[in-house]
Order: sequence, then C-alpha cells, then structure tokens
Amino acid sequence: MSAWARIRDAVLTSKWNKPFPVTLLPSAIGVYFAVYFAEKQSERQRQILDEIRALGENDISAVKAIASKPR
Repeated sequence: MSAWARIRDAVLTSKWNKPFPVTLLPSAIGVYFAVYFAEKQSERQRQILDEIRALGENDISAVKAIASKPR
C-alpha cells in the first residue's frame, strides 16, 4: 500500500474529516421525516377529535362524512 493510499484512507475514515454533506445529510433526512410524520399524525388526531365532537352532538351524518375522508 502506497503512502498516498494510507493518507487517503486515513482522511476518508477519520471521524472529523468528513465532507460537509456526508455528516449532515442523514441528519437532514431524519429531521424531514420526523416533521413529515408528525404532521400526518396531527392531521389524524384532528380528524379523530372532529369525529368525537360530532358523536357528542349526535350528528351521525357528520361522523360518516368525516370518517369517509381519511387523511
């Protein structure tokens, strides 16, 4: 193994010398998915609360309308 190959391997496998996108890209993808799924979960919770409110008012037609449109 040449000296250049050893240096190249040391730089590429070093914890501190990673290129910018290599270190931040997985974090950015994780944050995106966390926000995306949290938004989906909040929409579903809002729909369930609307169904509960309609049930409390004995408005069966509203419950059916809400339940027929899953988000």
